[in-house]
Amino acid sequence: MKSVIFANTRTGSYEDPTGYQNSTLRYVPPVDFPEYLASTLGRAKIMRVWITLDEYYDYKTGEKYPDYDIGRARCPVKEMYYHYDWGRTVPAPSGTRFRDYLRSHSENADVLLLGVRRLEREVSDGIISYEKYTEIFSDAVDYCKSIAPNIKYIECCNEPELSSFGALNSEEYYRIYMCAYRAVKELNRTRGYDIPLLIGGDGVPSPLVRIDLWEGFLRLLSETKTEDKPIDFYSYHHYDIGARSNLLRMGFARESEEMGIVDRYRLIVELHERLLEKYGLPKAELFMDEWGKAAATNNKYDNLLNATGNILTMNAQVQGKLGDFKTFPWCTFHNPELQISYTQYTLREDGSYAATPNALALIMLHRLRGDILRIHNTAFRGNDTRYRALAVRDGDVISVVVCNPRGVPEKCTIEIREAEAGDWRVEEYMCNSDLNNCVTGSGSGAPELELTSSYELMSGGCISIERELERDAFMLIRLRKA
Repeated sequence: MKSVIFANTRTGSYEDPTGYQNSTLRYVPPVDFPEYLASTLGRAKIMRVWITLDEYYDYKTGEKYPDYDIGRARCPVKEMYYHYDWGRTVPAPSGTRFRDYLRSHSENADVLLLGVRRLEREVSDGIISYEKYTEIFSDAVDYCKSIAPNIKYIECCNEPELSSFGALNSEEYYRIYMCAYRAVKELNRTRGYDIPLLIGGDGVPSPLVRIDLWEGFLRLLSETKTEDKPIDFYSYHHYDIGARSNLLRMGFARESEEMGIVDRYRLIVELHERLLEKYGLPKAELFMDEWGKAAATNNKYDNLLNATGNILTMNAQVQGKLGDFKTFPWCTFHNPELQISYTQYTLREDGSYAATPNALALIMLHRLRGDILRIHNTAFRGNDTRYRALAVRDGDVISVVVCNPRGVPEKCTIEIREAEAGDWRVEEYMCNSDLNNCVTGSGSGAPELELTSSYELMSGGCISIERELERDAFMLIRLRKA
């Protein structure tokens, strides 16, 4: 791969794409983690948080548990009406309870996106009435808003077609959504929140494959007569390995093999816009509020694989190739036994945190400042070639982030043209299977990044740097005019 960068040709201001993040209730971090996260990745622009209705409210007794002990079922799973994802839910190892979970994330984010889930199957099967669900939903959201006034977005359900989240069809999800819609609109009317609530969904995990569910919900929504627009934001999920294999299995060989990650993202945006036009639905904010390049695994190497996907996608976002599509990588903190592939931070035995390659990729992008430089990337093969490297300049400092998303090692050449003549100081921060890798290598996971090489060179107008990048390796190169 070769990247030709023009040191004095600016194409626009760099806007940090890393401010959209996810938390989890399946493996809740210690209460000091959101503050630590903000110290390394900056204060979140939007942090996605959760409330699980069956933990907040016991529909059998009518009792509420406002500060519930997250992830601890009140009865054996086999005795529950519906199991949902209880089989993979781990009680918070930190002991963090719900109020502190929500408060700590609220204090370290501009606004919150609150996902409200569970009880979907009980409602759809008639165990709980739709009227009662609306009441429960409204009470839970209002309670969360009292703890975290900066909640802005309410997301109804999560991946509702999957068996672990209710196994709803389009009609069932639509009826649940409309309960949530009415609850949110009434809360806004009666409470007069300083930050009014917006309601949306629907978090389909494979929109390129389950177009029937996706379109079915949008069609029903378009037939709804409401005083306000029927939806305030749209959300989708995309896990690239699964989507790619599903497309191939369904006979879409070209879409699976010829398209890159960013192409598949762009296809989702295009399909979404076509459906809004087809059904006359309003344009609104669009979130990919879960995404990953890898699958959900405990394979430690997959963390590095996933990190390169973060760079490719966020580079495309920076370049404006995804429109206003906001990407929320999954996930800031998660059970390493189940999802080390996505986890950004792990907890050491001494109680400190370590940044995995997933986090370090975001940290590299977060720390860029200045203007985007013109860059031309070429490679022997690879559909995401144009997004493999990004260059930014801030005064006398040029920063380049480059990755190798291929499954084989590849030589990378960085050629910087128009560079001022004279001495330049170069610092390199490599992340591969060993360096800057606390998961599979010798890296400490320190968020300040570990310097892997530094040297000086002389420029006569052009600077050339060659490095061998392992598969899925990435690096930050920082050059400063002496």
